[in-house]
Amino acid sequence: MTTHTVPADVEPDSIIDLVDDCREVSGMLAPFVIDLTNIPAPRGVLPFAIPAQTAAALEGYEEYGS
Repeated sequence: MTTHTVPADVEPDSIIDLVDDCREVSGMLAPFVIDLTNIPAPRGVLPFAIPAQTAAALEGYEEYGS
């Protein structure tokens, strides 16, 4: 395993070197990283109300061009 003081000084020779570089970088960026564990869950599809006036204007549209 190669020891790096600064990531990317030397190209990693193995996957463990790459992992060590990632740990080093993530440790330096920790104060700036958004907490992704606290993201709200996506909501389902909300119902969409079509006003009666709009529905009346669209009446018969499904047969248009047939």
